[in-house]
Amino acid sequence: MKQYLFFLLTTISFAVVAQQNDPVIMTINGNDVRKSEFDYIYRKNNTDESIERKSLEDYAELFKNFKLKVTEAKAQRLDTLPEFIREMAEYRAQLAKPYLEDLETNLPFVKKEYDRMKSIVEVSHILIPFPSVPENNFDILPADTLETYKKAFQIYNSIRNGESYDKMAQEHAFDEQGKKRNGYLGWFSGLQLNLPLENAAFSLEPGEIGITRSNYGYHIVKLLGKRENPGKVMASHILIALSGNADETQVAAAKNTIDSIYNALLNGADFAVLAKETSGDKGSATKGGDLGFFEYGRMVPEFRDHIFALQNNGEITKPFRTPFGFHIAKLTGKKPLESFEEKESEIEEILKQGGYTIDLFTPGINKLKKEFGFSKNNKNYKKLIVSAMTLYPTDSLYEAAYSNSPDVLFKVGDVNYTTADFIEFLKKDPYSPYKVSTELVAERLRAYEYSVLLDFLDKDLENRYSEFADLVREFRDGSLMFEVSKREVWDKASSDLEGLQAFFEANKQQYLWSEPHFKGYVVFAKDGSTKKKMRKATAEMQPDEAVAFLKENFKTDEVSAVKTEKVLAKKGENPFVDEQAFKTGKAKKTKDFGDFFLLGKIMNQPESYADVRGTVITDYQDYLEWQWIEALNKKYPVTIYKDVLIP
Repeated sequence: MKQYLFFLLTTISFAVVAQQNDPVIMTINGNDVRKSEFDYIYRKNNTDESIERKSLEDYAELFKNFKLKVTEAKAQRLDTLPEFIREMAEYRAQLAKPYLEDLETNLPFVKKEYDRMKSIVEVSHILIPFPSVPENNFDILPADTLETYKKAFQIYNSIRNGESYDKMAQEHAFDEQGKKRNGYLGWFSGLQLNLPLENAAFSLEPGEIGITRSNYGYHIVKLLGKRENPGKVMASHILIALSGNADETQVAAAKNTIDSIYNALLNGADFAVLAKETSGDKGSATKGGDLGFFEYGRMVPEFRDHIFALQNNGEITKPFRTPFGFHIAKLTGKKPLESFEEKESEIEEILKQGGYTIDLFTPGINKLKKEFGFSKNNKNYKKLIVSAMTLYPTDSLYEAAYSNSPDVLFKVGDVNYTTADFIEFLKKDPYSPYKVSTELVAERLRAYEYSVLLDFLDKDLENRYSEFADLVREFRDGSLMFEVSKREVWDKASSDLEGLQAFFEANKQQYLWSEPHFKGYVVFAKDGSTKKKMRKATAEMQPDEAVAFLKENFKTDEVSAVKTEKVLAKKGENPFVDEQAFKTGKAKKTKDFGDFFLLGKIMNQPESYADVRGTVITDYQDYLEWQWIEALNKKYPVTIYKDVLIP
C-alpha cells in the first residue's frame, strides 16, 4: 500500500511539474488547452521551419475553431454514441499494442535460442505417451504421468544398459512411422522442436541419450549428430517421377530420360525451360523448377545431401534418385544464418506464438510489479495448484469450486484480485503451453498477473508517452469534428434545396459562364426511322417528360430500344452536343444505336443552382461553416493567451 501511495504521489508530482512546463495556450468553455497540444498539431500540419508571428496567430485561429467544433460535438454527446465508442476503442487498442509489448525481454532466453540456431542437431526419439494422448485428450493430471514415467525410465535404463536403441524404438515408438524409422526425426536447429525436446537434444553430445517430458509424454532422445548450421539454400530441380512400386523397365526409362536431360544441360540447354517442359513436379515446374529457400532438414536426405554439397550458384548435380524419382538439382542461392540483431524480433515472435510470452517478458513484468505495487498471497496460489492435482483446471468442477471464492490472490496497489476473478480469466483464456494440470494452473496464474499488470500499464499510457496521448487525442477530436461537421454543415449543404437555390440567387454573379452550355438529353435511337417516330411523339413535351415517355413506349420485348444521356456541356465537352447543338464536328455512332437527337436547349447562363451544383454546394458549405463558427464563438467563451502563443 505504501509503495502504491508513493507511486501515486510521485505521479501527481510529476504531473504538476509537467503542467508547469506546459502552459495553457487557450481556454474554451472553461476547459484548458495546453501549448503542447497546439505545438503537436502545428508541427504536423506545417513543415516550414520558419515560424512567423502572423502564421502562428492565423493557425491559432484555425485551431480554436477546430476545438470549438469538438466542444460542440461533446455538447451534443456524440462521444457517447456506441459507434464512436467502438471505433475509439479499436483505434486505441491497435495504437497501444506496440507500447504494451515494449517490455524488457529476457535477453539470455532469446540469446540462448539464437545460439542454438548456429547449430543443427540430428535427433531420434521414442515417445511414451500419456494415456489420454492417443485419443487427442491433453487434460493430464499428475497421477496420469506416473505409469508413463515408470515405463519410459525402464526403456531408458535398458538402453543405457546396452539394449539397442533401434530395437526399443521398433517395439515402443508411439506411431507406426516412428517404428519404421527407428524413431528418426531428422535435423533441427533452435525453435524447430517443442521446447522440452529441444532442451534435451541440445544438452546431449552425439551418441548420447536423454529423457524429457513434454505435453505428449516422455521422450527418450538420442542425439545422432551435430554440426554447424549451413543456413539456407535456394534451388531448382527437374524431377522424373517414379511410383514406389515402379518395375525395372519403368526405372530404366526414367533413368534414360533424366540422363538425356542432364546431357542437354551440359550442352547449354536452359534449366528453367527444361524444367517447365519435362519436370514431374508440377508445383515447381511452372516456376522453372524453383523450390525457393529451404533449410538443411527440410528435404529428404538424398536431395539434401546433393544440393548442400554444391558450392557455387549455377552448379548442377548429376542425376540422383530419391523416393520420388530421379532428380537434377541446381543451386541458385545461399543464405547464411542472419546476425542476432536481425533474428532477435523473429525469435521473440516465435516464442510468443509458442506460449512463452511470460518467460520472454519476465524482466519487464517484474519491473511493472515493483512500479505498480504488486503483492502476492502464496497460500491462496498453493490452494489452486493443490486442487489441480485431482481436478483439471478447465473442468466445470474446478471452476465451480472457486467461481465465487473471495480469496485474494494478489493486490496491485490497493486493488484486490481474487480467486473468482482468476477463474473468469481462465474461462476466457485457457490456452497454455503446459498441459499437466498443476503446471497449467501455475502458468495461467502468471498469465493472469501479466494481464492485470498490462491493464494497469494500458490505462497509464497517455501519462507515460506524450506521442501516444497526442495520437489518441488527435483521432478522438478528429472523429468528433468530422461527425459534428457532417451533421451541421455537409449534410445540410447537400440536402437543403431551398437554401441552395436562395444562395445561388443571391450570388448569381459568381456563377456566370464565359460561353453557352447545352442543357438536356442526348437521345440515342436504333436508326433514323425510329428517331423520326420518337421526335414526332415527343414534339410537344418538355425534356424530362419526353425521356420518361420514350423509355416507357419504345421497347422491343420489354427491352428498351432507346438510350438517353443527361448532359450539361459547353462546346468541346460532348461530341453529340457539338454536332447538333453547336454544329461542329461529327459524333461517332455505335452499332446498337445508329442515330441520335437532342432534347433541351442552349443557355447563355445557368438558370438554377442545379446547373452549377458542385460549385454552389461547395460555396454554400463554406457559408454554413462561417455561420456556424460565428455561432460557436458566441456560444462558448474563448480566451487565447497570446503571450504563451508567441513568448
